Amino acid sequence: MCDSSSLYAGWKKKECEWKNKEVESESKIQKLQQKVSQLKEAAAWSCSWDFHRSHYIYAGLQNGTLMVFDMCQTVKPVESLNGLSSNPIHTILSFSQKNTNRPRPVLTASSIGLSLWNDDCREERPTLVPESADEGVCISLACSPNGDDIVATYRPKIDMSTEVTPTQPSANSSPISGQVTQGSHVLFKRAAGSNFLQKSGSMYANVSDIHLPRSAIVGSENQNRFFAFGDEATNEVTLQGLPSFSTSQRFKLKKHPLRDIKYTVAMNRGLITCLSDDILQVFSRRQG
Repeated sequence: MCDSSSLYAGWKKKECEWKNKEVESESKIQKLQQKVSQLKEAAAWSCSWDFHRSHYIYAGLQNGTLMVFDMCQTVKPVESLNGLSSNPIHTILSFSQKNTNRPRPVLTASSIGLSLWNDDCREERPTLVPESADEGVCISLACSPNGDDIVATYRPKIDMSTEVTPTQPSANSSPISGQVTQGSHVLFKRAAGSNFLQKSGSMYANVSDIHLPRSAIVGSENQNRFFAFGDEATNEVTLQGLPSFSTSQRFKLKKHPLRDIKYTVAMNRGLITCLSDDILQVFSRRQG
């Protein structure tokens, strides 16, 4: 017959084991919650196919990280590359490289400006494109297929130190649609045989103070190129010739805001497709 002290010691031992298991379980739950929280915080803001490898995809995250995925093995990303800031990557562009022996460049845009990544040297940090951080808050990026012409769109930086006097909102104002402000389009040219980008010109633009607009560069390598963007003040898609930014054509949109804009050639015609929330409009570009 066991004495009471032995029973008590055995019970205390079991109680201690149960508490240890509870602590381990709580620790595992906390770690899992932290991982879930990190995933939620690092939502994807942009994506792009790799120009040279059709099974590779880039994803720009909310925390400024660039993820590289291989569609042939989807268990985990191939690479997770840290950016220059923790600001969301809102645009990714992978452009062609005529010399396949050279590093494959990937261009991304966040509010701080343009970052150029070397996908073949993954231990290197991206480099900030000179002059791309001096124009304001970068909100859009468009690139020609070969990467020679690049247009970034900016809106003014907000001076948080400036005291703002509250005003009564008008009956027509909407906090969702935002306000039109004067920003700029900036043209960057890629130097021949390199990935060096240099500012080549700029133009004032009507942009939204809250939306991230979409834009595109129209025209093939052997044609005159045009920059297509949505004008927030006129609710039109405007075509401007490059590098002068002179207006060539305007197309009226049926709905605001413009969510996406693409260019393609079909039946020997240049077609510009514009997507709003529930409307897709197709415009034909005038030749010449």
